[in-house]
Amino acid sequence: MKLRACVLVMPVLLAVGCGSSEEPVVDELTGQVLMEATTKYDMHRLLEDADISGGQWITTAQVQQFLQQKGSYLANYTDPTWGKKASALIVERSGAYGISPLYMLARIQTESSLITSGTSTNLAKATGCGCPDSSGCDISYAGFGNQVECSAKKIRGYFNDLDAGRTTVSGWKVGLTKQTSDPCSVKPVNKATAALYTYTPWVGAYALQCGKTTVGGSSLVASIFNRFKGEYAWGTGAGATCYSGTVDANVAERACVQSSSDALWRQCLSGVFTDGTPAKPSNCSASYPYCASSTLGRSVAMRTCVQSASNSTWQQCAAEGAWLPASSAPVSGAGPAGSCFEMYAL
Repeated sequence: MKLRACVLVMPVLLAVGCGSSEEPVVDELTGQVLMEATTKYDMHRLLEDADISGGQWITTAQVQQFLQQKGSYLANYTDPTWGKKASALIVERSGAYGISPLYMLARIQTESSLITSGTSTNLAKATGCGCPDSSGCDISYAGFGNQVECSAKKIRGYFNDLDAGRTTVSGWKVGLTKQTSDPCSVKPVNKATAALYTYTPWVGAYALQCGKTTVGGSSLVASIFNRFKGEYAWGTGAGATCYSGTVDANVAERACVQSSSDALWRQCLSGVFTDGTPAKPSNCSASYPYCASSTLGRSVAMRTCVQSASNSTWQQCAAEGAWLPASSAPVSGAGPAGSCFEMYAL
């Protein structure tokens, strides 16, 4: 049965009539009915990095309530393979890769309309993961839980590539101009946008400068994300923490860590570390800097253990740049700040 709807489908806001003979525009790639079009989104900056990698405070209960409010089929769905409810899988599998459950809800809606649908249509390809535009879906990724796992893992992989200064698997990178499939010439200004185009290489009908009007594309993900964000009180992440490999523990909101990998400073904001900067942020709630070692003649990263040349005692670099006694370090490989990141004996 064909649905009838009154929609706007052109980026320049040309209205399509709502008479009895009009049909809604269906995404030529996903088969989903396109939303009302808008020129709101900048194709070079569709979402912020924290929109995708934040939201770690969002709970299963919140997602479950949101699905119920939307009348979603997923509200009462338990994946037989994973043995868990859809809401639990969205939160747990997203969180396992440091991906926001709210972003995952937007991705699911973009690819399958399952968040607002009362039926199980497209359940096997809920996030479109393993479903390239040029061919059918890979059956190894079929099933709701597998789709969420696949999507979260892939988007995290894209972020990892970008964090390391590499292009993503399809050649996207911050500051690098590349053609989408619309085609549009896009120069992503942040990792979130580069990752979105890696996953879905279309601008689509919801961006300001360019895009194909019969494809939702990555701009649709941004539109749905912001709509879902405003439709429920998800919270702001106040009191959220970030796991730091440098500290080897969770650190508090606004805590600043000088990374052991590259000596750059990163701050925990809303459960996500910011991009690295050479200068320490000015509003740190706590700090974990390198410690200056007179024995080594240089500074060393947090948790480093050094046997002092002045008195042969072991010390460990700890929070706020303090050296703490670590007499057990040569035996246990650890001190008061945790396991020794590196050890330097006389």
